Amino acid sequence: MFDLVIMVDWSAAASAGPAKPSPDRCWLAWATGGFRSDAEYFRTRRDCMKRIRDLLVSHDTSACVGFDFPFGYPAGSGLGGGRTAAARIAKTLQSDKQDRNNRFDVAARLNAEISSSPGPFWGCPAASASPQLTIKKPVFSHDNFHEWRIVEKYLREKKKQTTISSVWKLYTTGSVGSQSLTGLKELGDFAQIPETAHRVKFWPFETNWEADINGIVLTEIWPSLNNHGGYDHPIKDARQVLAARDWLLEKIADGTAQEAFSRPAWLSTEDEKKCRMEEGWILGVR
Repeated sequence: MFDLVIMVDWSAAASAGPAKPSPDRCWLAWATGGFRSDAEYFRTRRDCMKRIRDLLVSHDTSACVGFDFPFGYPAGSGLGGGRTAAARIAKTLQSDKQDRNNRFDVAARLNAEISSSPGPFWGCPAASASPQLTIKKPVFSHDNFHEWRIVEKYLREKKKQTTISSVWKLYTTGSVGSQSLTGLKELGDFAQIPETAHRVKFWPFETNWEADINGIVLTEIWPSLNNHGGYDHPIKDARQVLAARDWLLEKIADGTAQEAFSRPAWLSTEDEKKCRMEEGWILGVR
């Protein structure tokens, strides 16, 4: 199904990581043609994306690249998902060679554009707080959209995965909102690179779930779904990308990978459309 598999643990850090491999920076693991890499550490997002681009350019075949941040926002928010959200964020979010970035300014601007109430983005250092972006979580009072995407609500309520975080939370422990902003910015830029642009597809937005899986398929993953306890590495981020990669390789080997990309049968027609057009989905959640 894929000749190259890459799984990425992302970071929204605002500075370059230590030279020594460390937690909370970018990690990836990849595999092709029977070869499986060790977990690879990157001090910055730019270095991580360069490695991904180099792998994709040198393997002109079908590829799946999974990133552990949301690819979309709750339906009705106006932010959309996939290429639409990535292109919008890439226009305003800036990140330099050392990962310094303006994500809190971007979040404040988006808040002002999509709502007259505080939020929905929240969480920031005191120096970045403003009437548009608060340090603490405001009351969620938005009538046109929900706090949680459909896939997150399903994991929280049906699968009891209460550690999953809201895409609106930007700062402190358990936040994923900043990873999504910085990650979608990078994917928006990546989708414009001439060498690979014609092959890039955002799943499930541009693939109709499993119907058009070819080229370079960018997917959302949540590494906590995979058991990483059997991997001998001192850093959890490294174990998680190894486990996520091997999970997909096992699916490919036993012929069930296409099922992992397909629409969950229990989704209503209305909710399926919301996920495919705006919110996205987490690979493997059934």
